Amino acid sequence: MRTALANSISCPDEILLRAEALFCAERSELSRDVLSEKIDLLRSYDVLAMERVVAIVSWGRSGSLLLASYLDGHDDVLMLPELCGQGIYSFFDRYRSLPLRDKLIAFPVSESDYPGMFESAFAVSPGQYYVAVQAILEFYGNWPREFLESRRAFFLFVHIAYSMALGRRPASSHPLIVYAQHEWSDVIAASLAEDFPQAKFVHAVRDPISSCDRMFHFLLGQSAVQFPRTYVLAPYSAVCCLSNKDRPHFKMESRTRAIRFEDLHCDTAETMRALSDWIALPYQATLVDSTFNEKPYLITRDGNTWSGRRLEQVQRQSQHLSQKDRALLFTLFYENFVEWDYSCPRAFRNPIVRFIVFASLFLFPLKMEIIAARAVFKRRILPSIRRGDLWLATRSLGAVGFCRLKIIGLIAPVFLQRCAHPAALLQVHREEQSIGPEQVAEERRETLEVGGS
Repeated sequence: MRTALANSISCPDEILLRAEALFCAERSELSRDVLSEKIDLLRSYDVLAMERVVAIVSWGRSGSLLLASYLDGHDDVLMLPELCGQGIYSFFDRYRSLPLRDKLIAFPVSESDYPGMFESAFAVSPGQYYVAVQAILEFYGNWPREFLESRRAFFLFVHIAYSMALGRRPASSHPLIVYAQHEWSDVIAASLAEDFPQAKFVHAVRDPISSCDRMFHFLLGQSAVQFPRTYVLAPYSAVCCLSNKDRPHFKMESRTRAIRFEDLHCDTAETMRALSDWIALPYQATLVDSTFNEKPYLITRDGNTWSGRRLEQVQRQSQHLSQKDRALLFTLFYENFVEWDYSCPRAFRNPIVRFIVFASLFLFPLKMEIIAARAVFKRRILPSIRRGDLWLATRSLGAVGFCRLKIIGLIAPVFLQRCAHPAALLQVHREEQSIGPEQVAEERRETLEVGGS
């Protein structure tokens, strides 16, 4: 999803020009009084003690945004709304040569794939964000360059600047940062754990059938603007989002737990209470309110609008899946159904039944493939034939066949691997002893003092 960003904004000069143009008015109106107010707010943070980070990770369409929204209103939590923070690490890797100031003002304008900091219902004032950045630069200007230009500092200051732009003062000097990772990535997880050794990972999981069905539906909507290139691959992408992403990140097993989408709707209070205990966050009543920037996070679907808990959402969704497709998902993710306590027909306990269903993959396409292929045939192949453009029609037909091959190439190795070695799945319940941030902060202070002396 970040391809568009890489193609459209590959030059640091270009992204800085966009950022400078956006903040031009705010820069000219910046007053010393306003800056002093932000610096006073900044004194509430002890950046060396800010070790607590929890990353929210999705598994298909599994409610990761809903889970993050429940954490938003807590007075000891820092977070960016929705998916605004998902690109922090990719942005830093692309523009690591920029100084801290340029990275902080450029990052918000780089968020081209999702509503950014200054758009959507949860936007913050660009002026307030710019003043917050200036306060950070002035307050920490004399700190060692090695720290200020580090990936860890950038991560911290993006979240702090956003919180300061909202005028929030945290309950403690080392609040918990909720990081919108969402995308399953061993590389991002390793980077986060390197920067924050106490980082934890919470994966939102869901009934595999519902997760696949909703993911396909989501991808169809996202791919409509790039029809048919990404549209025809929507069935493959829907299954790919689930395959081999139902396990903890590499070497992160001891700091990982999973939360079921259904529990977020059916037993919100107890689910969030257990999670708050695990991440050492005092329980508050706000943990059952679905918000971003303390504004309700609203979902609209099929003419209905709601926020937070909705029991209808736990029903199995399969409108884009045939009975054969569901059987294939029961086969491929049998261990998931059992481990995560989702209903699964007893017949799939038999490995022979699962192998027979798997073999049908080579003979019959998925309903998702048929839906995508029909759309391509109607909107691209038929019009091309009528115009006499046989090359485009043939190429579009080839794309449909290519998707079929990709799905087989994806599912077959996953199934065979799971037959040989049981999958090390995410665990819904796991406890871990928390380490206080003060101890790590003291070690970081000693390191900075040595580096700056």
